[in-house]
Amino acid sequence: MRFRDIVGQEALKSRLINSVKENRISHAQMFLGSGNNGKLALAFAYAQYINCTHKVENDSCGVCESCRKYEAMSHPDLFFSFPVNTNKGSTTKVSKAKISKDPVSRDFLNDWKNFIALTNGYPNLYQWYQYIGVENKQGFISKEEARNIVHQLQFKAAEARYKVLIVWMPEKMNDTSANTLLKLIEEPPDNTLVFLVAEEKEKLLPTILSRVQTILVPPIEDKKLATYLQQKFPHLKKEELRDIVSLANGDVFRAKEIISNSDELKENFDLFVEWMRLCYKTGSLEGIKTWVEQVSKFGREKQKGFLTYTLRMIRESLLLNYGNDKLVRIMLHEETFLIKFAPFIHLKNAPIIQKNLDQAIYEIERNVAPASLFTDLSLQMSLLLKMNVAS
Repeated sequence: MRFRDIVGQEALKSRLINSVKENRISHAQMFLGSGNNGKLALAFAYAQYINCTHKVENDSCGVCESCRKYEAMSHPDLFFSFPVNTNKGSTTKVSKAKISKDPVSRDFLNDWKNFIALTNGYPNLYQWYQYIGVENKQGFISKEEARNIVHQLQFKAAEARYKVLIVWMPEKMNDTSANTLLKLIEEPPDNTLVFLVAEEKEKLLPTILSRVQTILVPPIEDKKLATYLQQKFPHLKKEELRDIVSLANGDVFRAKEIISNSDELKENFDLFVEWMRLCYKTGSLEGIKTWVEQVSKFGREKQKGFLTYTLRMIRESLLLNYGNDKLVRIMLHEETFLIKFAPFIHLKNAPIIQKNLDQAIYEIERNVAPASLFTDLSLQMSLLLKMNVAS
């Protein structure tokens, strides 16, 4: 991957390029940021640029032998580590690997290459789990994985100036594997670079955090994301593009997900509006009963998706109510309703509503009867929407 293939992040690209030109390459770096903002793509492009043998002014050449092998993810001095799990017996996986015991990244390396190509270097963790068929299990980076990494990096570089290890989602390491990685960072073999690509630094050992150079990767700029989406999806209307960019909040995966699930988002919005009106209106018990019957027929994931959407609407309403318009991320049709609805969401009732919704999601995951759950939630919501801010 080359820097030119990455959406936005121009300031970071310049910073990384200059570090190479000025020979200031830290041996252990962490690309940190939430969501799908291009942090893995940046780490990959940086590694390719470092080892490119015919660099151009602000990018790797893309044609030298090193670049060709990097872009095929077949360079002998490029190593990956990422969360995996057993998947033998899965009927939903695309993966050809069938791993029933002690999974490590090399078992899924071909899947990883295909997945990165499929996502253009913008992978999503849940999407990756689906791709390799681990179903409802969580991925992890095991102690065996960490030991394999250390062993592989002890050898001299085969072709490139630097061996490069890219660890995607290092927060999925347990303490044992994290401590093994820590030793590698503290005492790296000659000409070895370690790039961590993380989202939740609080889940990493403090000793690791203190020994890596952290590169904060912000959300992609709205204008850059809009340009990218226009090129990828030329059928989008101007108003649709504005809504998608606003809601995606600098996240490429989220933007594509919104485009793919536009009908579901509209259905959630209509359900939310109807629910809030029924909960606020006096004498609407029959209407609430009908609404609950409808939602109770949904599948569990769809019910959770609706409640998650409701949580977002409550948050955006609170921001609107207290004048934080610059932080608001909503679609145009949502804005039309929320401007009128927002005054009913304030600091007194918003925390309680959010707690109730979180609890409802938790109970749905544990197969609580949806009819009684949504009935109770509706009655609570009815009282909370009428709560006076001064009470």
